[in-house]
Formats: sequence, C-alpha cells, structure tokens
Amino acid sequence: MKRENEKLPGIDESYRLLRFEYTFRQVGFVVLLAIIIAAVAGLFSSGTVSDTAKTNSANSLSINYELFGRRETESRMQVTFPVKTEGRYTLSLTTDSSDVYEPGSVWPQPDKMYSHGKTLYLVYDDLQKSDNFSVLYFTTPSRAGKWNTVIRVNNEPEINLWQFIYP
Repeated sequence: MKRENEKLPGIDESYRLLRFEYTFRQVGFVVLLAIIIAAVAGLFSSGTVSDTAKTNSANSLSINYELFGRRETESRMQVTFPVKTEGRYTLSLTTDSSDVYEPGSVWPQPDKMYSHGKTLYLVYDDLQKSDNFSVLYFTTPSRAGKWNTVIRVNNEPEINLWQFIYP
C-alpha cells in the first residue's frame, strides 16, 4: 500500500520553484491583460487614448491626429482652417528630421507640393471662401521615437505637436 507522502523515484519537486511558477503565471496573466486593454484603448495606435485634437492660439487652425503610432504603419492627420479670403494658402509641416516620416496621400491634392530642409509645403491656389477647409494628410513613420512637428497655415499662429512612434 502506497502512502500519499511518499515521493516517486526520480522526481525531485521544489516547492519554492512551484510557488514561483504559480506567481509568475498570475502576474503574467495580469500584465498580458493590461497590454490587451491598452491596445484596444489605443495606446499603440488609433483609439480613445491616442486620438487627439489641437487648436492654435488664434483658433484659426486645428488638427486631429494620433499621439501614438507604429513604425511603418500609415497614420492620418486632418488639418482644418477657415478660408477668410479667397486666394493662396500654404500649409507647412516641419519635423525634427526630414527622414522621420514618409509622406503619403494628401486629399484634396495641393496645387503645388515641395520641401525645403525639414519643412514640407502644401500650396493651395485659389481657395474659395468657406468656414472650414480640411486637408487629410497620411504619413508613414520610418523611425521610432518621440517626434515634434510644427504646423502652420500662411502667417497664422502655429501648432506644436508631438507623436510617439513605437518600433
């Protein structure tokens, strides 16, 4: 007859290591659950935590964008400004480095688009007077890190924003 306290031959159990494994599994489950909740909320890309809006000091320029993005994954910016008088409007986007973002599609298409140093210029000739003119600008981050961008329309006050790009 075999007793319950008898050890099996060849098996050396360490209760300290078994407790460690149990604790590690419990903590690992909580950490994994936190990562999933953060991803669903938008901590790593588009979502309630990441989607944000900013307006300049004169309320003449606003932007909707994602605070957090992933490298090599397209992100969207929507720049909106009023067209007070008909004519030419130049939207400029200046970043920390010229190779942080790869420009993607722009809607509506600008009449001219060029870059000078770290600044990308989108020129719209002959805009008609309206309360709001919106430009959708898609970019693909090519490097990970925290990057600052300055956006301006003509000589209006600028908007400074930052984005954190995950690897």
